[in-house]
Amino acid sequence: MLSVKGTFQNGVAQPDEPVEEREGQPVIITFLDEGHAGPSLTTDDEAWSALEQLVEDCALETGITDLADEYTASAAYVAGDD
Repeated sequence: MLSVKGTFQNGVAQPDEPVEEREGQPVIITFLDEGHAGPSLTTDDEAWSALEQLVEDCALETGITDLADEYTASAAYVAGDD
């Protein structure tokens, strides 16, 4: 998914910057309240850094080294595959 800023005039949506390799793809247009600039667009590096920081801030110590192993064992028990 790609978000693009632009304007809507005379029944036509016009992006503020060129959009490459998206010709013919369906879109959803969201109209913003007047005076609202919309969300600030960040670079992928900035977004990833923010996400990594959020994950680190929310991390909990469970004492389990691999939750996937715990899930697999629980799923097998529920399915009757002891």
